Amino acid sequence: MICPRCDCGEARKIFEAPENAVWEVYHCPRCFLLWRNTEEEQVTNPALYPAEYKLTEEKFRQMAPKPPIPPLKK
Repeated sequence: MICPRCDCGEARKIFEAPENAVWEVYHCPRCFLLWRNTEEEQVTNPALYPAEYKLTEEKFRQMAPKPPIPPLKK
C-alpha cells in the first residue's frame, strides 16, 4: 500500500474493526501517518492528498533529527 502523505510503498494495515470489517487502520513506517479506509479520498488517495502537506525527499532531508532519549535516572 502507498502512503498518501509521503508515497512510501511500505504502508500496511495495522487494525480492522472486530465485527463486519467496516473499517481498517493503516500506518506508514516512514512518516508515521495513520489513516482509516473510511476517510475522505483526499486523505486516503496519494494523488489527491493536499500538496502542501506532502512529505518529499527534500522535506525529509530538511527535518531536524529527533533528539535521543536519555537514560532513566536511578
